Amino acid sequence: MRTLEDVLNEVMKIINTSNEVETRLQQLKATGYQIEYNWVKNGGIGTVYFMKRKKIYRIQVALSERCGNYHKAYCIIIPTASVSPQLTETIKVRNM
Repeated sequence: MRTLEDVLNEVMKIINTSNEVETRLQQLKATGYQIEYNWVKNGGIGTVYFMKRKKIYRIQVALSERCGNYHKAYCIIIPTASVSPQLTETIKVRNM
């Protein structure tokens, strides 16, 4: 079972290799990640959000856009059952 840090490192490698959002999203879909356009708080690319009610992690993979009074961005959806719960000091998870 992979850790959240392993997933984040893999995603950040893809993000750093591609500058365009569309190619980045295509590469992430090709590796098997589920991508959704979600509401986010003040975060940037690579920010990890933990949704405690849904029991999922979201990793933001694009810059946020303003939609009304809130921001939306493309995020990767990772169920908590698919990653081990080990967290390191290098990853800061924002609870929502």
